[in-house]
Amino acid sequence: MPPIGISLFRGLQNMQGTAGLERRLRRGVDDGTEHPTRGNERLGRGLAKRPAGQLAWIHLQRLDGLEKVLGLVQHFQADHEDLNILITTTHFDGTPPQGPNFIHQYAPYSAPAPVTAFLDHWRPDVLLWMDGKLDVTLLPAVFERNIPAHWVNAHVPKEAQSQWRWLPGSIKSILKGFDTILAESDDAARELRKFGAVANRVVASGPLQIQVMPPSCNMTERDAIAAKLAARPVWLASGVCEIEEQTLLACHKQLVRKSHRLLLIIEPREVDRGPELAVELEAEGWAVACRSRDEDPTADVQVFIADQEGESGLWMHLAPITYAGGSLGVGTELNPFEPAALGSVVLFGPKVNGFHESYRRLESSGAASKITDEQSLTKAVERLLSPEEAANMAMAAWDVSTSGAEVSDLLREKLSDALSSDQP
Repeated sequence: MPPIGISLFRGLQNMQGTAGLERRLRRGVDDGTEHPTRGNERLGRGLAKRPAGQLAWIHLQRLDGLEKVLGLVQHFQADHEDLNILITTTHFDGTPPQGPNFIHQYAPYSAPAPVTAFLDHWRPDVLLWMDGKLDVTLLPAVFERNIPAHWVNAHVPKEAQSQWRWLPGSIKSILKGFDTILAESDDAARELRKFGAVANRVVASGPLQIQVMPPSCNMTERDAIAAKLAARPVWLASGVCEIEEQTLLACHKQLVRKSHRLLLIIEPREVDRGPELAVELEAEGWAVACRSRDEDPTADVQVFIADQEGESGLWMHLAPITYAGGSLGVGTELNPFEPAALGSVVLFGPKVNGFHESYRRLESSGAASKITDEQSLTKAVERLLSPEEAANMAMAAWDVSTSGAEVSDLLREKLSDALSSDQP
């Protein structure tokens, strides 16, 4: 039997009823706080099809938390090839994410009928709760079904402290339901234990940090190209959109006057652009080689066009400097932790799309530099041609991209344990 506080809260919610929830949804759609076409997900209706196989559920409060989760998803699916990932959010605060590696749904309202419909439909094998707010209907229902649940970035929200003190039995019951509580600090761990969390289930792990899996490449080919480069200085422009090509080339023209052996590798966002770009640059007098023409970056080549699909990792392994293509144009698609994890310093413009926290974190640690135009880009690359400066920033990039790995590793271990225990 649930504690009196939870029973009272559930009773009040039942009084609201389905009609009340539907009115709430309509009001939310009208004022823009609920999705205009997917709002029924909040009622446990219109849910996406559940794929066959095991399913890990990650719950966030808002979409802006997604950035920290995507790297974790990569790790989970590398460990468990056929694992399905469900990501839920409570708030409608932007364009719902679309990803080949996960399903996004809006979490059900905190009421028995939507919660039951949601859990009956998805049947998750494990839950990672990454919301500071503890849902007093959803979470007890999860625990009643014996779904392993782990609270990540756990702390006692200041705005919830008075409520927690008003319902101590209810909060204690919820805290005891988690298999593991990963507290974001030592102070948070102490507070959570005071509110009733089982002491040996609380781990002061620190917060989950943004991480990605470093892009891979054929290392034999990487070594062969590196030998042909013969220690030439190299900088990479990854995912370049057409409108910023001339800015990059004007920058490179300034740079080669001082560093004659400098090579620019341009990876066009649209690979079909490669041959056409090569012809245009040759007409302008550049010494060009093009990957799709089966050409190599020989000693006389000034610009190498890397226009083959799926080879970004190869060029990031070779270039100690990476410009985030699109960030001076229509917006970048580059997750900066990919080159940073390989020790490549990242240069980026103002348009970073959904990677704001990643770029901010790298910049604040000295592992990336923000640029605004051709002149600032030229100065940034020129500065990084100094081996000492580049080495310092590369070390910072490595430190930032690997920090927080302990939390990620612990979650991977917990996930594996949950999925293994679910096997017949």
